[in-house]
Amino acid sequence: MSAGGGGAADEEPVDLAHWVIRIAGILYVAGVVLMTFAVYVELPGFLAAFSDPEAFWPIAVTMAAGLVAFGTWRWVNRRSARPFAVVLLGLGILTVLVLSVASYAACPEDELSRGWNVVTRVIGLLTNNYYVEMFDDPNCQTDGVPLALQFARLTQLLVLLVAATSAVTALLRSQVDRVVVRWAPRLSVVVGVDLTSAPLLPALASDSDRYTLAALTSDPLAPWVGQARAAGWRVVVTDPHRLESVRRLLARPRRRHALRRLAVLASDSTEAQRMMSLVQEAVDGRRSVTGHHPVRALLRIDEAWQAEDWRRRYLSRIPDWIVDTVSENEVTARLLVDHMVDNGVDRILLTGRSDLTFAVVAELAQRGREAELVPADERDETPRVTIVGPAAGEVLKEHALAQRRFGNAGLDRVHAESAAELDDLVASTVAEQRVPALVFSGDVSVADQRRAARLGATYPDLLVYSRHTEVTGLGAEPLLAQVRAFGSTMDAGQGRPIDSWERIARLVHEDYVRSFPDPDDPARRPWNDLAPFYRASNVRQVLTVLGSAASVGRTWGAGASSDPSPSDEQLDAMAQLEHQSWLTFHRRNGWRLGPRDRDAKRHPDLLPWDQLSESSRAKTRRGVEEILALLATLGYRSFDDPYATWVRLRRHGEVTAVRRSEPWTWTTSTGATMRGRAGDWEVTDDNGVSRSVAAAIFERTHEPIGEDRWRRVGEIQGRLAHPGEVVHSIEGDQTARPGQWVLRGVDDEEWLVSTEHLERSYDRIG
Repeated sequence: MSAGGGGAADEEPVDLAHWVIRIAGILYVAGVVLMTFAVYVELPGFLAAFSDPEAFWPIAVTMAAGLVAFGTWRWVNRRSARPFAVVLLGLGILTVLVLSVASYAACPEDELSRGWNVVTRVIGLLTNNYYVEMFDDPNCQTDGVPLALQFARLTQLLVLLVAATSAVTALLRSQVDRVVVRWAPRLSVVVGVDLTSAPLLPALASDSDRYTLAALTSDPLAPWVGQARAAGWRVVVTDPHRLESVRRLLARPRRRHALRRLAVLASDSTEAQRMMSLVQEAVDGRRSVTGHHPVRALLRIDEAWQAEDWRRRYLSRIPDWIVDTVSENEVTARLLVDHMVDNGVDRILLTGRSDLTFAVVAELAQRGREAELVPADERDETPRVTIVGPAAGEVLKEHALAQRRFGNAGLDRVHAESAAELDDLVASTVAEQRVPALVFSGDVSVADQRRAARLGATYPDLLVYSRHTEVTGLGAEPLLAQVRAFGSTMDAGQGRPIDSWERIARLVHEDYVRSFPDPDDPARRPWNDLAPFYRASNVRQVLTVLGSAASVGRTWGAGASSDPSPSDEQLDAMAQLEHQSWLTFHRRNGWRLGPRDRDAKRHPDLLPWDQLSESSRAKTRRGVEEILALLATLGYRSFDDPYATWVRLRRHGEVTAVRRSEPWTWTTSTGATMRGRAGDWEVTDDNGVSRSVAAAIFERTHEPIGEDRWRRVGEIQGRLAHPGEVVHSIEGDQTARPGQWVLRGVDDEEWLVSTEHLERSYDRIG
């Protein structure tokens, strides 16, 4: 159990680059200065070459030094939004001005104003008029065309080239972005961006050196586009709701795809889920261009409880998809709780009822569970919470329901005060507690803002958090006393969105280090000092256990079982999956079979499961059990899922099918309206029931038997549907009713059917 941050290793190249910039920059400036002086004075020794119009090396060395200095600076700042072309143009023009003024001033033409003559020639040079005839005059101070002017001419041509290239690039930027994205081997894609989620774009671009960044939009004039480009994103104008448009950008030859990271940031959760399903459909059935790599996805779900539910639901997609969710309310709640914990708050009064209210209480409950991993004598006490207001009892009841849905208890630190007046509670809390806090977490209200100011002025020791529409995140300075304005935000202020799975992996690793300390073991160092390999291994281990539980018929959602422990058979299967994940991860990172040696990347257990010793198998099982126990402490308990068992089904029967050339709608047996697309097949069974089937799927699942008749062939998977679950089929969303089945087809597409239809149209084969 362990994981990273090779900070020192990352900083060394940057420090070296800074020295390269300084040295090359000094050489460039020195070269320009020497050329300027050489116009008027004879330099001694080898520096005399700067006065020789036919010398080559001074120009070559100075130009090379300038290009190295600028290129290295460009590389160091590659993740920033600096206007690199503008900087290069500015430096080039400054160089041209200095050298050309010095050169032309040394050889003015007769009977002309010396000053205006120089200005005219310099402007001419800048506009590509290279005038040097006056240097043939024997009365001129220089012996031929000065090296300074020759270098100025070369620099001026470079300036013109950069300016022209920048202009063409700006005009064709959209086309260039599309071409680059279409051929990139590794893509980080974002869809559904709006003004509220735009602050996440710089954070999501933090590893831009590893991926080509692509933001998909149908509106090239959207107000966030400039911000995206400044953060390094290539903006591709396309329809992100159209499967073929997305597939064309992501798909690669030989059934491969380039998608490595995905962020779906639409503010409407239903819209976000549809976009997520569309991207999944675009790449499912394909493997990564660079080998088998899971797609790391971030899905925006602003309702905090729904976000947690979706986070757990996607655990069944591991290892192909690793999905986390981000919620505007969750992020805002974390910022508030972080600030209160940093200030040593011991009691929180929470007034108002909104999604943010529930998010704050849920965040504090999670902090309490995380604190249980720390020994009692080292543990920071989680603040107690009192929910205040007429609806406080209902808020507490809903919070308890949400916690118990996942098998969590520990609600003793949250209380409700429905009858007491807020002013009276504030007065008693300030008198009794060392560091109290008051949070106005309801919808924005002018009355609440005035009340916050009044209470903050009355009780200077009270931390007050007042919600404002015009504020994003937490205000840096108090409005008065200790009253701080805050507003909803998607920006966690930590360089990138908070990764829920890394958060769990870090806690698991820290618990492991406390239990088995060994500062000489690189796998047991503090998280921030951990090498990236071990940090990634910790995240991998947690995700593998989460995913393997789902693969053996368990769920991380609600469960009614009083004993959530997996059976011995399930535990063995999970241990095998964990070992295979560990084996693949180590081999991919260069580890080989041999006596244990971390430096040489050797390990004796790099063998298939059936070749492992019994002691090694037992160690893997113990590791899985320990992770499960720690996850249970953190609020992640798996239960046997009667709906999770997938069975194999074989299609049978004949249908009539016609390919439609235009979009159309059709209705399911439950009354849901579905949409067929142009090019889909309209399939009608012998009972007269019609439906649409995508062309690529139809061709793989039907054989022609004459005219418009087709035989249904192939295997699929099916499971009993959760009543009320939403299945995002290609044709539209369907809500499951009791007794319905979820079917998963050849492209991992899913849809709902009744039990009667299942028995009529499919044979069970496993």
